[in-house]
Amino acid sequence: MAVVLALAACGGVDTGGGTSGGEKQEELTVTAFAGAWGELFKKSFVEPFERDTGAKVNLVYGANAEWLTKLRAAGGKNPPFDVLAFTPDASLPAASAGLLQPLQTDRLTHWKDLDLTLGSKSAYGGKQYGVPLTTGSTGLMYRNDKIKTAPADWSDIFDKKYCGHVALPPLTYNPGLEFFSALVTSQGGKLSDPAAVDKAFATLETLKGCVSAFPANAGAAATVIENGDAWIMPFWDGRAFALAQAGSPISFTYPKSGAVGALTSYFIASGTQHSELAMKFLDYLTAAENQKPFAEGTWYAAGNNTIKYNDNFEQWVEHGPEVYKKFVWVDYTVATPKLNEWQQRWNQIFG
Repeated sequence: MAVVLALAACGGVDTGGGTSGGEKQEELTVTAFAGAWGELFKKSFVEPFERDTGAKVNLVYGANAEWLTKLRAAGGKNPPFDVLAFTPDASLPAASAGLLQPLQTDRLTHWKDLDLTLGSKSAYGGKQYGVPLTTGSTGLMYRNDKIKTAPADWSDIFDKKYCGHVALPPLTYNPGLEFFSALVTSQGGKLSDPAAVDKAFATLETLKGCVSAFPANAGAAATVIENGDAWIMPFWDGRAFALAQAGSPISFTYPKSGAVGALTSYFIASGTQHSELAMKFLDYLTAAENQKPFAEGTWYAAGNNTIKYNDNFEQWVEHGPEVYKKFVWVDYTVATPKLNEWQQRWNQIFG
């Protein structure tokens, strides 16, 4: 003990999480979605990482579109972020443009614990790019004080008794495109089949005059359902359960023909000067002990399959490998290049 204390006094032993000997503290720039999601992300992942490594994480709050725009502007050189959160609509074009770094999964301690189906959704061209953080399920959120019999499937949203009380996100907002994909699939089609897409648009036309709100972000979606401007809408399970926990009269249905997977994964930017530190961060990001409080706090199932959730989470949230295999997954290789055209058709129906 005397020897250790003497060495520590001389700077020979690193006794804490900070830097020693005048070395510059390592820094990492990481993106996170704004709001309560980002605050819980900081508590669940960033604070433990900083405490254990002595590194500093600069969190950049925002959303997919702005991060992708800035990555494109950097062109894979000196990117403004080292580690990024993306949903598949953004990760596909980013990986295709060479803006994301392929992962050496054998260097990730917890890779074997991550769900294979979720992991496959961030693999492009035979290369693995991302690690799954959480997945939501897009189904039907509804006001249980207005709707006494829970809707069972996607087709229920077209019931005339809900006319004037339906909220419908546009296709350019994730829940809107996820709902459209589910509609195509529930009618026996695929997004890659123009006839199936036409059939889905024809079905959407039956909602003309019945939609009371077109929320294009999470805040607007919560507002229209809580205010009673809408009684039913396609949305994410986690957001619905969070509103219910906060006291709102809201319930959620996992449609029997298939909920839609809504995945968030994390990626390392091409050209980063902090690859080693970024890989360490992904290890913290995928560890069960860190993902558990984040998943339970957001009501979204984690990518790590070894987690034992609390009773409330188990009771409310459908999750697990068999659930993910049955998800409807948006085919972004088809949807992304067609999105502007489809949104224009959507606009022609709803104005």
